[in-house]
Amino acid sequence: MRRMKLLAAFVLGAALLAHAENPPAPFPPVPTPEQLAWQRMELTMFLHFGINTFSDREWGTGKEEEKSFNPTALDCRQWARTAKAAGFKLLILTAKHHDGFCLWPTKLTEHCVRNSPWKNGQGDVVREFVEACHAEGLKVGLYLSPWDRNHPQYGGDAYNDHFVGQLTELLTNYGPVDEMWFDGACGEGPNGKKQVYDWPRYYATIRKLMPQALIAICGPDIRWVGNESGVARLGEKSAQRGSAPKWHPAECDVSIRPGWFYHAHEDAKVKPLAKLIEIYFASVGRNSSLLLNVPPDRRGLLADPDVARLKEFGAAIRALQGGRITPRSLGASAARGADFSAGQAADGNLASYWATDDATKAGWLELDFGAPMEFNVVNVQEAIALGERVKSYHVDAEVAGAWQMLARGTTLGQRNLHPLAKTTAQKLRLVIEDARACPAIAEFSAHLAPVTPPPLKVQQSVLPLTAHKPARASNVHGNDTNYGADKAVDDDDATRWATGDATRECWLEVDLEQPETFRRVAIKEMAPRIEKFAVEYKATAEGAWQTAFSGGKAGKDFSATFAPVTARWVRLHILAASFAPTLWEFGVFKE
Repeated sequence: MRRMKLLAAFVLGAALLAHAENPPAPFPPVPTPEQLAWQRMELTMFLHFGINTFSDREWGTGKEEEKSFNPTALDCRQWARTAKAAGFKLLILTAKHHDGFCLWPTKLTEHCVRNSPWKNGQGDVVREFVEACHAEGLKVGLYLSPWDRNHPQYGGDAYNDHFVGQLTELLTNYGPVDEMWFDGACGEGPNGKKQVYDWPRYYATIRKLMPQALIAICGPDIRWVGNESGVARLGEKSAQRGSAPKWHPAECDVSIRPGWFYHAHEDAKVKPLAKLIEIYFASVGRNSSLLLNVPPDRRGLLADPDVARLKEFGAAIRALQGGRITPRSLGASAARGADFSAGQAADGNLASYWATDDATKAGWLELDFGAPMEFNVVNVQEAIALGERVKSYHVDAEVAGAWQMLARGTTLGQRNLHPLAKTTAQKLRLVIEDARACPAIAEFSAHLAPVTPPPLKVQQSVLPLTAHKPARASNVHGNDTNYGADKAVDDDDATRWATGDATRECWLEVDLEQPETFRRVAIKEMAPRIEKFAVEYKATAEGAWQTAFSGGKAGKDFSATFAPVTARWVRLHILAASFAPTLWEFGVFKE
């Protein structure tokens, strides 16, 4: 009898142990395999190249002559080699921009490389691009603008047939394509009409012809972060938990230059390394992917200043990764079992992770370096194949025998990077304050990096509610993206929204993405031109604008408080100005 009891106890214990070490159940929504692979790439490169390269424009008119396209030394392998050496994993080419000029010899329009002098009309940039990417082991993305300022059928049902035909050519003639990238630009065609895009039909065509291809940004798989400054929000989420929950990760797009296409006069304006690192921490380091635009020049090569900067950028990222400090030992408040121990979060393998039992929604993970070590970056990554689970966390260090909080956050996701002032400590602890399901931490590490952005000086609540939120304006100088509405809400005093020279009345509208209560406005003009303005708000898209505050002159550093209002949309309505308004920043605040 005693032997039977011991055997039963052994079987029960083994069963409990096996049960305890079962992997945690996913917490929906979760990424598809393609989305997971895309998020783990983290760095992708945009290549704006086309007839605008030769007309020195950002947006072409559609009337450019095909003969103007004539790169003298096009080498897509140079693009691919440079990108790969800098750590980029996927490249996206503008196969057709808004001007309608196609970089492949399409049968569907005469406005294409077939009618250019380049290679006597026998060239195909898309083919050379795809082959170069595949030769370097890189993934392929194609940008195809739905807006077409050249095609006479734009604005009617027949144009949707034409666009599906273009998609079909690209997705059947060039081998594997990993991403199709669409923006939502929609303007007039040569017939003066605007197009109603048949998005469901476009998506169905892609799913049929290239089912593994992700669809961004006007698409179901990857979303635009809402600005062109390369900055994600603090706490950026991939799991969208609205009425129809889905996995919809954010991509941050920004150009290495002021413009998106190559302009020789911008050779001295390539972003410095410090700015690129700041962008990296604000995109990849905030649970997003970075899409960095690097435009080929008129030779068909990446320009020397850009190549030099990319080399520096790649070296800096490798130094950050290589500066990881190896812990002597690890500990945790609890673990699900040996397969999910603390050591699984420090092995450099995103497929393994530390996890607690299902009932535990809080806990801590500790690194002990064995001796005081200096570091200036903390990296934390969730096992996102199981969903975004953590709701809030903070990072502590044991400094001179006492624990000090170094950083805190909400969503973790694919990666959160915390830049710090140089800190010397023997122990580092990740404290999960709350989670939707048991925590699953893939990596927790400290790094000493030679180049980092300044540590965050403020908590999220002190930033403008408008920072990095979707913005649009009634008027933009020359329709130039360098002066777009997003430049007034990018928390960067070096970029600005500008209006056309004849503008005296205009507006700048920001979608706060959820109802927010605010009671202060701040305006920074480049030059004091505003004579009269109103801060307006509305709770619904269809609602009427109401006035929260009225003012006269603004100037270079204006701030005012008013009775609190709650709204999702806020608008700076400039009613009168002495000359074309242009703003460094516009923001509203809770306090």
